[in-house]
Amino acid sequence: MTDIWCLSGEMTREQAEVLDTLLIEMVYEDDQYPPTLSYFEQPDSEEWKVDLFFTGKPDEQFVSTLLSSAGLSDWSYTSSKVEDRDWVSESQKLLQPVHEGNFYIYGSHDADTVPTGVIALQIDAGQAFGTGQHETTAGCLRLIHDLKDTTAPKRILDLGTGTGVLALAAQNQWQAAQTLATDIDPIAIDVTRENLTVNHQPERKAGETGTGIALAVAEGLDDPVFTSEGPFDLIIANILAAPLIDLSADITASLSKGAHLILSGLLITQKKEVLDAYTARGLETLGRVEKGEWAALLLRKP
Repeated sequence: MTDIWCLSGEMTREQAEVLDTLLIEMVYEDDQYPPTLSYFEQPDSEEWKVDLFFTGKPDEQFVSTLLSSAGLSDWSYTSSKVEDRDWVSESQKLLQPVHEGNFYIYGSHDADTVPTGVIALQIDAGQAFGTGQHETTAGCLRLIHDLKDTTAPKRILDLGTGTGVLALAAQNQWQAAQTLATDIDPIAIDVTRENLTVNHQPERKAGETGTGIALAVAEGLDDPVFTSEGPFDLIIANILAAPLIDLSADITASLSKGAHLILSGLLITQKKEVLDAYTARGLETLGRVEKGEWAALLLRKP
């Protein structure tokens, strides 16, 4: 069994979020065991506890490049080999439920905390992004909630679904809809499929009419599955700023007339650049949610 190593230290929440984003961008897609980052608030301190985990002893050049890119070359940390433990279970215990709008996202260890009158979704920490705790996911949940009384989309796309939490949220809010959840990562689709089962949501076969969520591994918007499932009355894309800009033409073309678009995965400092890419294609800006350093945007196609 390969040893797990951990670099531990403290930094501000903003620094940890920047480091987390850069880590995602620097990891290779074919890396079977990519490094992961966790960061948690500490009582009575402005500094957050940060742990950077590696499978095998950390590559010094990779660590140096990562910290330098994040402006953290002087970060003081300790490096140690981690004892063999069930780290998925440990991380789940640290994740708190998220109550955003009418949605309540919780881990299996918090099943007894679910209040009445909410759309409750059980999403455990695992190999895919999106448990509700990150500001980008929470911002999308808020915007989905805010749309519940103003629209009733029939066709929904969750582009870059991760754990499937946003697809599940949208499908549970608009139960008569048909939703397509896609990701470039097959592991994310496997995780989403498991979360559909956990949350008693049947999987619909892509291309078939009817309500429910269909799943597909797809990159970009050129895959035939988007033609068979679209055009879409609501697209949710919680990815990163660069691909949001690169895909602006294809995403806009995949929207039906009057459709809504939720974009996230971008820093507040990247908001204008992303908005410009979509308003230049005729979309209207309806609103935004800002949490920490992150933004979620709501637009509409006239």
